[in-house]
Amino acid sequence: MSERGGRRWIRWLERGAALVVVGFLVAYLVENWGAVRDYEWSVDWGRMALAAGLHALVYSGYVVLWRHVLEALGARLSLADAHRVWYLGNLGRYVPGKVLQLAGTAYLARARGVSPVLAVAATMVAQLFVLGTGFAVAAATLPEAAGRIAWLEPVSLAAAAAILLVLLTPLFDRLYRAALKVVRRPEYHVEVPWTIRLALTAGYAGLWLAFGIAFWLFVGAVVEPGPDAFWPVVGTWAIGYMAGWMVVFVPGGLGVREGVYAALLALYIPPTIAVATAVLARVWSTTIELAVAGGLLARYGMADLRVGADPEPRDAHG
Repeated sequence: MSERGGRRWIRWLERGAALVVVGFLVAYLVENWGAVRDYEWSVDWGRMALAAGLHALVYSGYVVLWRHVLEALGARLSLADAHRVWYLGNLGRYVPGKVLQLAGTAYLARARGVSPVLAVAATMVAQLFVLGTGFAVAAATLPEAAGRIAWLEPVSLAAAAAILLVLLTPLFDRLYRAALKVVRRPEYHVEVPWTIRLALTAGYAGLWLAFGIAFWLFVGAVVEPGPDAFWPVVGTWAIGYMAGWMVVFVPGGLGVREGVYAALLALYIPPTIAVATAVLARVWSTTIELAVAGGLLARYGMADLRVGADPEPRDAHG
């Protein structure tokens, strides 16, 4: 089998896996549709609006921190350009695998004069901060759920410790230097002080907490999980989001994220309603992301994000 044929088969397997995961959730909802239909749904629109606003604000926070990572590695983007590059490149995660997300970000950043090497490096480094702090927040906020799901807390703690060990020690510089040698671009190496990495860690942890609070507001706007569910619901957002991100063969973690949300929310609300709420959360989150991306395109357009004139990279390496 040719390399191209092999890749085609992998893509079909990835799509098939995504369909299986989504199909399971759909089949479960169809089978239990009576319970979903008979549930006394009500929407607190004020709380929903607050949840949506906070959710969008947190997304902007991720853009700001990604831009800081990019600057720490030696490149610069304006705040408006960073938002467009991050949002549009991030939409690539809805395609199986993570390659298109990285390639899209690199292409868009290059059109704005940033080296593709630094754009990809900043995205990957930012994802390490996201994962490390996300696991830490999950481990800190899910003690009750961890008591019922025995592996949850030790796995989260181990993952957080391993990733943060890389980010906050000299291992970061060594691995970054090694990665640049692999892609034959050692001249792009810039030493990132541990104080900046510590500040980024605190910033990403704060964003995870705000993200979780937005999710808690959303859940509370459609169902009532109970007064003791605040921290568990906050942690549920983090662990579910990361589970979906790490399963690379499913586009956007579709189905995987919802499955984790449903499993943990079912500790506080009826299981069938937990599944329905998890699916609604995906629609809610994706709608906000697409709305912001659409707003950016309507305001700034996309003509200058196409590599044509190909401006020289505006970074410290020429």
